[in-house]
Amino acid sequence: MNATTTKFAQFGFDYTRFRFGLRTGSAACLALFLAWALGLEHPQWAAMTVWSVSQPTRGLLLEKAGFRALGTIIGTSVGILIVLMTQDINLLAGLMLTFWVVACVYASTLLHGLISYGAVLAGYSASMVVLLTRTTDALVYIGVDRLVTVMLGILTALIIGWLFTYKRAEQTLVNKVRRQTAANLQLLAKAFDQGSIEKLPVHDHITQLAHLETQLNDHGSGSPSAHLSAKLFRRLLNAQLGIFAQLETLHFSGKSLTPYPELSEALKSCAQAIIDNDTKRMRATVIALRPFVAKTPIADAFFEFEQAATERLSFRESGAVAQSVRSPSLLLHRDWRGAKESALRTLAVMGLISILWAITGWMPLVFLLLGASVMLTLFSTAENPAKTMYYVFVGQAAGAFIAVSIQAFLWPHTDSIFTMLLCLVPVVLLAGIPMSHNRTSPGSMDFVLVFLLLMQPNLHYQFDAVQSISIALAVTAAPLLAMASYKLVFPTNLRSRQRHLLQALERELQDIEQRKLTLQQLERYRARFYHRLFKLYQIADKLDFNAKLTAARWLLRVQQDLNKHEPS
Repeated sequence: MNATTTKFAQFGFDYTRFRFGLRTGSAACLALFLAWALGLEHPQWAAMTVWSVSQPTRGLLLEKAGFRALGTIIGTSVGILIVLMTQDINLLAGLMLTFWVVACVYASTLLHGLISYGAVLAGYSASMVVLLTRTTDALVYIGVDRLVTVMLGILTALIIGWLFTYKRAEQTLVNKVRRQTAANLQLLAKAFDQGSIEKLPVHDHITQLAHLETQLNDHGSGSPSAHLSAKLFRRLLNAQLGIFAQLETLHFSGKSLTPYPELSEALKSCAQAIIDNDTKRMRATVIALRPFVAKTPIADAFFEFEQAATERLSFRESGAVAQSVRSPSLLLHRDWRGAKESALRTLAVMGLISILWAITGWMPLVFLLLGASVMLTLFSTAENPAKTMYYVFVGQAAGAFIAVSIQAFLWPHTDSIFTMLLCLVPVVLLAGIPMSHNRTSPGSMDFVLVFLLLMQPNLHYQFDAVQSISIALAVTAAPLLAMASYKLVFPTNLRSRQRHLLQALERELQDIEQRKLTLQQLERYRARFYHRLFKLYQIADKLDFNAKLTAARWLLRVQQDLNKHEPS
């Protein structure tokens, strides 16, 4: 495996992504022909669903499939309702669909993890029913066809994915957290060795914790046990951030740590137990820290770490914890302003296209509206959606070009739906190749999805160059339109997301200044503050040195304000 991986890497390919792409392409081909065998009108939707649902780990696969199914059911139902209520009145249908998608994008921006993905699916599943239903008489048929086809794709992706996903893939984050926790304890040992955090890379370690935090939503997927594991990890990461924040506060207030060799040795022993992955020693060495830590000015932060570590070890041994996970570990940052801006942007763009569609009746605008509903929902939470749209456009343009080429040169010479679908197999099967290369991977998923979207087979096919090219251009225009909207209508990038975070922190700090908090309220605020600080460090690591300084200043300010409210 190592030799194969190295050989792939020499040519810019990632073997793991190639294996995943080949598996997914095979499953998509299987779903394509199963849908045709069942007599479904849009068999390509089953293949699209396989590509959308497939994941590299079992937990993610299972939960994403569930939210895909739920989002499709809700979106399809809403789409049918909109068509029934509007009765082929284009303007009314377009505007009602717009308001529904706006509600979905608002919700998806506020939510976290795969439930956000479910909200996105509910939005553009309605779009596919409303915009691809040519007559009201075919409404129920196309709605049921859409639902059954998607469910078939989900089931195929689940079965193939479950059989061929690495069983140990779920352990990746567990090992990363374990190694980082040990590194953090070793850093703390150095601090107590020298009696200061001077010249120690504290903020680099916080950045590493922040990047681990981004993976918790994926880790907590697939089962109640996985969700509990993610909650316990979040509490453990928060506890370590709390220790570093208190150390920074002491340092900048001019209070130096007293060199404490005994605590330093105890921390090193605990770190080594974690590195050795010895559960009994981990539990013993964590408890052994208590009498030493009690003599330090950061005893409360260490106590939180001890509690979090003990709960995590209990979960590891028995799958449960000795006490319920406290609610503060569940409180996460929600970008209310970003959600409002995303909703208004979606309203403006989709509303304008709907009006143009109603005035002109031009069919390609339907596909532009469909593409816009996907681009403005699915990518609204991206770090830099305008930049993402560039890769999406390149991938979609390539997919549309190949789709039109097959429509022009191969499909007119086929005599059955089966042979038409056979023409799709090489593209679908080999889509894993661009997915696995470093240069082409960003737009590879959009390449295969748009290719499949445009490939609607029908008997006695005749190529209509004007219609095919017009539809292809309309579909590929959607990411360009979205790119312009992301740049011009409430510009969204890492800088704007950093600004939103700082404004949220400022508002909440002002809020707690005017309140007398109970211990429980303080813990709730602390949990949300820490989650926002993690987000700030994640953004800063991708920007520049000034952004890192900003994150460090806000870490200090937040912890100082929280300390004011600590019970004496």
